[in-house]
Amino acid sequence: MDVSPRPNLLWRLFVLGGLGTAGAVTFSDEAWEQWQNVAGDAVPREAMRSVFLGSVGLHATESVFAYGSARRATLLWGFPVLRRLRKAKRLAAG
Repeated sequence: MDVSPRPNLLWRLFVLGGLGTAGAVTFSDEAWEQWQNVAGDAVPREAMRSVFLGSVGLHATESVFAYGSARRATLLWGFPVLRRLRKAKRLAAG
């Protein structure tokens, strides 16, 4: 199975659009009013705020674990891991 070093562009747009909308609705009264005009009271603002802040917290926690995991692997396996990281970075740069 071929694993892409980066997520698909459509996936990125989906995530950024969803989190961007949740963030805008959470912090902007104007965005919230527009959201209410479209969606009505189907989703309360507190629920949107919880989803947004939960997503931010989850992604921050995930990044800490990924960073720690990469550092442990590099420390444990040394140069082979560094070569793989450099190769993956080259491939990602295209």
